[in-house]
Amino acid sequence: MATRFGLAASAAASLVATACYNYYFLPPHGAWTIADPQNWAALAVFLVASVLVSRLVARERRRAEEAEERRREIEALSAEREKFLEERAHLEALRESDALKTSLLRAVSHDLRTPITAIRMGLERLGRGADRDTVDEVARETERLSRRIDNLLAMARLDAGAYAPRPEPSPAADLFRAAREALPHVLAGRDVQVSVAEGTPDAWTDPALTVEILTNLLENAVRAAPAGTPLSLAASPSPLDSRRVRLEVLDRGPGVPAEIRTGSAAPGDVGRVGLGLAICDSLARALGGQVLLLDRPGGGTTARFELPAAPPGDTP
Repeated sequence: MATRFGLAASAAASLVATACYNYYFLPPHGAWTIADPQNWAALAVFLVASVLVSRLVARERRRAEEAEERRREIEALSAEREKFLEERAHLEALRESDALKTSLLRAVSHDLRTPITAIRMGLERLGRGADRDTVDEVARETERLSRRIDNLLAMARLDAGAYAPRPEPSPAADLFRAAREALPHVLAGRDVQVSVAEGTPDAWTDPALTVEILTNLLENAVRAAPAGTPLSLAASPSPLDSRRVRLEVLDRGPGVPAEIRTGSAAPGDVGRVGLGLAICDSLARALGGQVLLLDRPGGGTTARFELPAAPPGDTP
């Protein structure tokens, strides 16, 4: 009883066994009375021995259970320790990888900025007498390369946690103007139409990152659209959520790439859609949005992303 049910059950069993011993084995048999006073001593010894053994068995049972519990706890702690060590090693590897990537990008940007500056200065001198079209083409490519370096550095800072988006009320018209001013050579000779729908609220976003997205989308539109066709920048309240602002870059090029239309590549797939669109998608996700490429009615592509609208109290 002590082994199966514990001390209380075994003590009760001891009392019952003592009573039965008196009833069946001590004279007068079949009665609860005790004729010989010495039999009281026998019953007392019987009861004490029974309770004592029960107590010892129950204690050993409890100790065995405690030992088993400690064994399970030790096994669980050992497993947790192994898991912790694995996760720590993984985090260290990720941290080292991120640090190496950031250092590499900084080194590359530093090494590339110097020749880019020299190229720009040389172009300014060549522009006075050389073939103007050639100079403009080199200037556009130089501007594009410089912008890619800035994009990569921005992504590296975001990934490493060294930079967090700083949202503020940003009118769509100001964002569009900044994006156009950032592309003087790329947009040279291009008609860029800007439309901001009535009632469009200010976007609650980091202006620097948003302008980076718009400039990359504009550059992609220039490369895709035939020369002489207009580009469009449009802003409107989101029809799906009044608390968001929709920004779009529209062109009259060949339309959405087949890889994206068929679902075999996403905007963030660098190898399939190009670095510029992958950078746009990464920056948009950091701002809580996503870049979508849609076929434009009448031909061309609509590059769209949405941003939170500025709270009414924060609108200047």
